[in-house]
Amino acid sequence: MSEKPYNKEKRFPKRTPPCPCRAPFSLAFVSPESQGIKSGYILEYFRRLSREPSLKVQTVTVARGGKKIACGEFFPYSADIMHVSHSLCKSLSGLGFGLLCDDGAADTEMPLCDVFSSGDFRIGKYCRDIKMKHLLTMSTGARFNETGSVTSADWISDYLRYGCRTRPGTAFEYNSMNTYMLSAAVKKLSGESLFELLDRRVFKPLGITDIYWEKCPKGVDKGGWGLYFYPDDMLKIGRLYLNGGIWEGKRLISEKWISESTKKQITTPERSGEFDYGYQIWCRDDGSEFLFNGMYGQNLIVFPKSGLTVVTTAGSDEIFQDSQLYKITDEYFGGGFSPEAALPEDDSAYKLLRREEKRLFSADSDAKTVLRTKSAPPAAALKRFEGAFAVNIKDGYGIGIMPELYQCVHNSFAGGLSSVSLSFDGDGGMLKTVEGGVEYAVPFGFKSAVPSCISYGGESVLTSAYAVYGSGKDPFLRITVCFPELPNARYITFQRRGGVMRVKWEESPGYVFLTDLFNGFVSENIKGPVGGVIKGVLSTGFMKKRIKNFLAPELTAFRFGRV
Repeated sequence: MSEKPYNKEKRFPKRTPPCPCRAPFSLAFVSPESQGIKSGYILEYFRRLSREPSLKVQTVTVARGGKKIACGEFFPYSADIMHVSHSLCKSLSGLGFGLLCDDGAADTEMPLCDVFSSGDFRIGKYCRDIKMKHLLTMSTGARFNETGSVTSADWISDYLRYGCRTRPGTAFEYNSMNTYMLSAAVKKLSGESLFELLDRRVFKPLGITDIYWEKCPKGVDKGGWGLYFYPDDMLKIGRLYLNGGIWEGKRLISEKWISESTKKQITTPERSGEFDYGYQIWCRDDGSEFLFNGMYGQNLIVFPKSGLTVVTTAGSDEIFQDSQLYKITDEYFGGGFSPEAALPEDDSAYKLLRREEKRLFSADSDAKTVLRTKSAPPAAALKRFEGAFAVNIKDGYGIGIMPELYQCVHNSFAGGLSSVSLSFDGDGGMLKTVEGGVEYAVPFGFKSAVPSCISYGGESVLTSAYAVYGSGKDPFLRITVCFPELPNARYITFQRRGGVMRVKWEESPGYVFLTDLFNGFVSENIKGPVGGVIKGVLSTGFMKKRIKNFLAPELTAFRFGRV
């Protein structure tokens, strides 16, 4: 499929939200000084984030007193584009169940099997002991997890059928399918989907009109992942919690539920970091902070004592909230941070913040080079890279324009890379790949990122790509393809060595994330000597090399024509 023109008003099908690039109804924007914080302090925070190469921050939005005071956008990302939440949305699923508790239609002691008693389900070991509070606190011990959902067509049936490893309530064990079952229970108890309930009772009163939630094969909202949101809208959710469930004078959720959900309900393992768990919300035992957290750095961080909320989107290798992104944010706004009621306005500092927050970039990217580039590389230098290049279909199996981790999470796999081509025109060019007989085209720029859209696996995916040229003995061309709605990025490097074109495919999040994920899975699911042996194998140089080759393969390509 050829490239599609970038259109801010285009309505994309399926996964992509209805209006992915339309700026939402925004919170009022005021100076940090009006909220008792110096503009220079916020800018220092943004610059600190940009210096950490592992974070790969995309956007950071800060609010206090119901007003937005800063919005840092790291090239080429924008806070005016919807972003996937990953597990951040679990906290919204808990909020949905809380609405039913407020109505008297549910309670935390309700047995899960009573909710689904009308169905013809096989009930596995200990499943009859699962109560709704066990779903809320990730303490069911359920066997059916995220991995099983990839191949299952009936998640409710398989969850109940597979049973539990331990008796419910024994210990915290993070499992996204617990949140899915919470979503399914909300639909069963209320007659509305989780999204419909939240939309009517919370989203619309907050002015949240553009939000999207993926569904399972049976049409139930996934609950634990698959939500797309605007950062501004998540700030509103944070404000609702700070106000004890009241929005513009109207109570939307009880203060009791806000209090219960954001305080410690269960102790989490040490590897989960400094936070314990409430009802689908990570929280500090002293009540000083709580957060809605999604992997790769999607966060709503709430500081009740200072009334501050921070929303982040990122593409880091970190899974849980015990991350460097959170730690830096906590360093600046947690602990004893106590803003004054107001400070004198500082026009020069405020203007500098407004200017610089739109020009941020991640320390490990080529963004700095692109932003400072005055002209495209000479046409003669680019000629060596121009043309269509064939690769061995066996070598290219699984490789594609979309990163491998994206393919795994979305169960949408490349058909096998057979060719890649480059053409150049003025200040940019066009990258094309042919995968399983389907062509994908992504435009890129040398002085800026070029936005576009591809259709992948039946879904529309936004792209924003840029390239850098490196001269020297073995000149190279590296193209970075960002996906503004996603944490993932693809890096493709072309380099001719010894008369042969080598094409390296890298991605982020990548190696660090995958190895941490494997080790965490083994630690939680395979106990005793066997688990130790498997972790030992994963740490060997051989396995590390295999994983790196999977995520960052280098292919030999042969030119077969001009584009």
